[in-house]
This record gives sequence, C-alpha cells and structure tokens, in this order.
Amino acid sequence: MNYKGIIFFLGLNCLLISLFSILNIAYSVHLNFNIDLKSYIFSLAISSIAGVLFCWFGYKKSKDININEQIILILSTFIFIPLLISIPYNLSIYNISFLDSYFESMSGFTTTGFSIIENIETIDEPLLLWRSSSQWIGGLFFLLATVGTLGSKKMKIKPAYLIQDTNTGGNFYKNFNYNFIKIFIIYFVSTIFIIFLLNLTNIRLLDSFNLAFTAISSGGFINKNNLLDIVDNNLQIFTLSAVLLFPILNFYLFFKIFTNNFKIKEHQEDLHLVLLLITLVLFFYFLIIPEEGVVNILLSVTTSLATSGISTYSGNFDVSLFFIILTIIGGSLLSTSSGFKYVRFYILLKISYQEIYKLVKPINIFNRNLFNSEIIVDDDDAKKSFLVFISFIAAIFVLTAILTLDNISFESSFKLSILTLTNTSVSSLYGLNNISFFEMNSFTKIFLIIFMIFGKIETIAILFLIKKFIFRE
Repeated sequence: MNYKGIIFFLGLNCLLISLFSILNIAYSVHLNFNIDLKSYIFSLAISSIAGVLFCWFGYKKSKDININEQIILILSTFIFIPLLISIPYNLSIYNISFLDSYFESMSGFTTTGFSIIENIETIDEPLLLWRSSSQWIGGLFFLLATVGTLGSKKMKIKPAYLIQDTNTGGNFYKNFNYNFIKIFIIYFVSTIFIIFLLNLTNIRLLDSFNLAFTAISSGGFINKNNLLDIVDNNLQIFTLSAVLLFPILNFYLFFKIFTNNFKIKEHQEDLHLVLLLITLVLFFYFLIIPEEGVVNILLSVTTSLATSGISTYSGNFDVSLFFIILTIIGGSLLSTSSGFKYVRFYILLKISYQEIYKLVKPINIFNRNLFNSEIIVDDDDAKKSFLVFISFIAAIFVLTAILTLDNISFESSFKLSILTLTNTSVSSLYGLNNISFFEMNSFTKIFLIIFMIFGKIETIAILFLIKKFIFRE
C-alpha cells in the first residue's frame, strides 16, 4: 500500500484550505472583524503545517497511486478536510461545540446544506464567507474525484467515461495535474461569471459571492434565513435558476460552447436534462401549482435537479414528494450535483425494458447504445447501476430507522434520509423547514455525517474497499 503517495495528495488538499484561510483573514482585516481573526490565523497555520508536512513526507515516494489507494484518498479527504474547515466554527465567539462544528463543515464540504445555526443572520460576514467557501472547495474536490477515480473505467461507480473523454489513463499524478488545472480554471471562471450575473441583477455583492459558491457547487448554504431576503423579484429568481444549470449540466458544456467546440451529439445527456426541466416546469405550472408562478416553479425544479435545495416556495399545496423524487434523479454524471444521476436511470429503464421484451421476442438483437450514440452500455455498467440503486434504497431505510430513534416522525425521517443521501438542503419545498439539526442528539448527527459522505461518494465505494481489504479479493 502506497500510504506516502496518499498522504502527499492529502497534503495538496490541505494547502487549498490555507488559500481560503488567507482570503478570510484579508476579508476580516478589511472589515475590522478582529474578534474571530485568530480562528482563521489558526486555521491557516494548521492547514499549512499539515499540507507541507504531508507533501514533504510523500514527495519522494511514487505518486502513481492505484485505484484502491485513490478511494482511500477520497475517503480520507472527506474525513480530514472537514476537520480543518471546522476550526473557525469551533474557535468562534458563538460557542459552537466540536461535533456541531464538524457537522457544519461536513455539510458544507459535501454540499449538503444542513446547518446547526438556527439564526444565520446573527453570524458575522467572514464566517458566512467561510461557510460558503467550504461548499466551493467540496464541489471542486468532488469533480476531481469523479473525473479521476469514481467515474473512471476501472471503477465505474459514477461512469463519467460514458459521456465525456477525460484524461484518466496512465500515471495518476500526471492526470491529477492535468485535470486539476483544467477543472480549476473552468470552475473558477464559471464562479466569477455567476457572481457577475447575480450582481448584474442588483443582488448585493456579498450575497452574490455566497450564492455563486452555493450555485456552482450545488450546495445549500445561504447567508439569510430566507432566500426571499436575497432574491426578491422575478428577474433575480430567474437568474438564480439559470445559474443553477451549472451543477445540472455537463461540467464541460459551457466551456465547449465558449471555445466553439460544442457538438450536440456529444451532449445528448444535457439535451435530455433540458427537455426534462422544461417539461416539468410546464407540468407543474399548468397542472399542479399554477398559483406559484412560472419563475418560482422554474427555481423549484432546477434547485431539485441540481440537488441544492434552496427555494422560494411558499405555497400551501404539498408537492414535497414530487420534488424529492427530482433530487434522486440529479443532474449530469459529470457535474457537482449528487443524486442517482439521470444517465443511470436511463440505463436501468433501457436494460429493464430490453430484458422484459426478450421474454416476448428472445431472438431479437437489441440496441445498447447510450442515447443512440456510438457509446455502448455493457453488462457491467448495467450491473453497477442496479447495485447503486439497491444500495441507495437500503441506505434510505437504514438512515430512516436511525432518525426515528431521535423522536422524528417517520415521514420527516424518510424525507430527511433521501435529502441526506442526495446531499440536498432542507426547505419548505420538501416540507422540512421546521427541522432543527441543533436539537438533534449526538448519535443522530454522527450518522447524518456518515451518510452525507455515503451520498457523495456512493455506498458501493466503501463496499469496494471492504471487498478488497477485508476479504482480500
């Protein structure tokens, strides 16, 4: 086992926290928020020391880590990096306990959006910026993990190779450098572009920053108790809906359009998602909740498919089940959204239909092309999709049973379980706006933390490690 190689890459991730610590220190000094300044200085010191030591420890060792070691790296990052992110929460003047600090940081890093802070408007602006930044970092790391490991042909957990040619073969270290630079530039430029669009609609600059970090990462943190306190007119709501397309569609789509390399045949998945979004908006507007208005419905549909969860929905009609199902569907395989992913549903439905049809006409030859393209869905792809779906359903019922032990009703527990596994924030849209994470017992918070990670990297990634290392297969 190449532990030094794993630690080296973990050190690089720690140094990313250092950069955001510097940003918060500069912001605190600029606005004279000196009370909690020491917490960001301490965060900078710890993350920098850890990053430098880890990189130094693994620098001379081979960095071409294998697929098992890559999964350990991903899991280690999801456990250790939120510890660094939790430091400013724990050292702040708000007396946030270690477990609550870790819960808040894990919720941000997994872009879930659950919060133990009951009145967010009592929190100072630097900590709000830190809170939003944790989502941005988590979204960036998730893209790197998806492209480099979870979506590779060797792993097939999130089969991004079915829809996008990425540099995943050969030396992992060289591919990491190539993918990191390319993804970081696109991710950063997209964030700046979203800030510009939001600010153009007269949303306050700090609010634009927070919303941009939330939108690009499909997160659920906002810096007000109510989203309507930030976006209060149809133009602003429509713009927010538009930027939430970034975590729904293929990550490289807008980059290809900008560089004039876009080909519709390479983005059939995105076309399906856009058609699905338009169909659902029209369906809800004309048949279910016309009184809500088309702009609010558009935001509700996009925020659910993006697995963000932020919403302006205020209607009395309960549509929570419809929109929770949309969070399960999710967006593109190569995006920051969580959920089961649209392509997997497509594969399951297509394979299931063909298996049933074989019973009627067993001698027929069936088309296994993905979206009628040249890409073939093989048996292993179908088996992995079924396994992910089964593990997802099993995880829902396990977490539901755990949540009911904390005197949460079965309906709320069931909904909260789905939102946890799809890394989607609670809101009135899902009928869970009265859930208090602060009042939950420690046992419940710990299991929510565990299942937030499972929702992001898939339960079967853990099962893969168990199979490899416990059973030595």
